[in-house]
Amino acid sequence: MKFLFPILLSAILMGCGEASAETESTREANETTGETSSLLTVQIIGFDSIAGFARLVVFDSEDGFPRDAEQSVYRASEPVESDTVTFTIESLGEGTFAITVYHDQDGDGQLDMKFYGPPSEKVGTSNDARGRMGPPSFEDASFVLGSEPLEMIITL
Repeated sequence: MKFLFPILLSAILMGCGEASAETESTREANETTGETSSLLTVQIIGFDSIAGFARLVVFDSEDGFPRDAEQSVYRASEPVESDTVTFTIESLGEGTFAITVYHDQDGDGQLDMKFYGPPSEKVGTSNDARGRMGPPSFEDASFVLGSEPLEMIITL
């Protein structure tokens, strides 16, 4: 069971490179429904190397977290050009969210796995939540985004 989390996480993170489409669709949805956007700044730290991409997925419910990127509300990818990568997200409305990230060192868009199960690329979640015998729960990784800007740090 302990090694099942990395395999499931790799499935959700494979589509992270398509940030612009996700950002635009979320922004359009907010404009249509009249929701106000809140500013969220996420710093990712703990990279093993300065190479590849940082991939980020945001969920607004436990549905799909952290396994199914299709149920996420936002996906983004940034090149790793220093020991910290920062994502600035303006398109989320107020609510409860959880984030999962990984360091795609080789830039292939997939979470690489070791032969015996765990990932060979680093992963992390909001609140630096860690699961026991599997992935962390949405509850452990969740945070509330209100009308005030929010900054967080996620350690890989």
